[in-house]
Amino acid sequence: MKRLVLLTGHFPRQKRRTSMLWVTDHLQKQGWHVTYITVGYSWLSRLKGDKRLTALGYAPKQGTTQISPTLTGIYGLSPWHPVNWRSETLNRVTEPLNRLYTAYWARKLRIPLEQADVVICESGAPVMLAPLVKRYASQATRIYRVSDDIRLLNAPKALLRAEAAHHHFHRISTGSPLIARRFSDHANVTIDPMGVPFDQVKVSATDPYERRANEKVAICAGSTLLDVSSIVRTSKACPNWKIHVIGRLKSTPPALSNVTWHGEQPFAKTLGHIQHADIGLAPFQDVPGVEYQITNSNRILLYRYYGLPILVPSRLCNPDIPSLISDSAPDWPERCENHGRQPEAIPDWSALADSLVQNGVTDPPEYTSNAAAPESKARVNTVPPLASNA
Repeated sequence: MKRLVLLTGHFPRQKRRTSMLWVTDHLQKQGWHVTYITVGYSWLSRLKGDKRLTALGYAPKQGTTQISPTLTGIYGLSPWHPVNWRSETLNRVTEPLNRLYTAYWARKLRIPLEQADVVICESGAPVMLAPLVKRYASQATRIYRVSDDIRLLNAPKALLRAEAAHHHFHRISTGSPLIARRFSDHANVTIDPMGVPFDQVKVSATDPYERRANEKVAICAGSTLLDVSSIVRTSKACPNWKIHVIGRLKSTPPALSNVTWHGEQPFAKTLGHIQHADIGLAPFQDVPGVEYQITNSNRILLYRYYGLPILVPSRLCNPDIPSLISDSAPDWPERCENHGRQPEAIPDWSALADSLVQNGVTDPPEYTSNAAAPESKARVNTVPPLASNA
């Protein structure tokens, strides 16, 4: 049995279904053993009331948990973890404490990493442990999977420096040509597209909405980089829209008569909300660099699969994706309401899973991505043509 070790900030059992949860589900079906090592949490997380932990709905058990014959979970609260305090003075004073984070995980990583065939390190807190990954998993293929641009997620400078020292990895994988450009000095950068779970999206879900005549239902299925003020503007501009927002929020949202804030919920329930909505909302914070969400946002991929018109900040608009409608266009409400469904072909998550465990060899052959800068050396891993979702 081949072994995959995943260093991540997520848990193998959680409501929010991230990309690597789909990937590891597929690999287990293919006979792989997967070890989730959940890092980036410390006793400080408990003191601060980390919403990532409260959203789980259960108290994660520290130590090693054998979840199934093919799935192991390892979780621990280190004495400290990298934090951006938004204060240069406080950041400078506390940065030496980051050694406690690496020292804590150094004791716990050795055995699982020594047994690994492939190690995938996700962007975020895991990347600071890359030197340990190289030391203990010298026999394994080591991949840095960049799902997010951590510069936009309030990452501490220590993590940014760790990400820049990416020579510890054999390969850098991302779904975004824009992110790929940031790693032009690495010899092996591949563009491996994100996906959707075919076994679930093809199932018809129960319509969760109660509709009135002339009402439209708009769904915002996720809270990453969420601009709440955009939801407020949309609510006021479109009183005939019933807006549903799903995901963990950093603070209590405003009370609006036509907005329902659902919080985090199981994926199957969220899928029903997306499947039966009329309009998809992607109100990302309109900041430079957010454009990578066009290819990396799970919610946008699901909206596109079901063919919803998608309201986005203008910088996310792309002529190759006609379903994206700028929220600065003067007629955006009418365009959203009259767009109609236009389903797109999106790959299954199994394509990404298979690509990641090919140990750097791409089959079918790699082609230069037109979207990536020539100097980036990024290659796009192709997948077989897909039938229409309609």
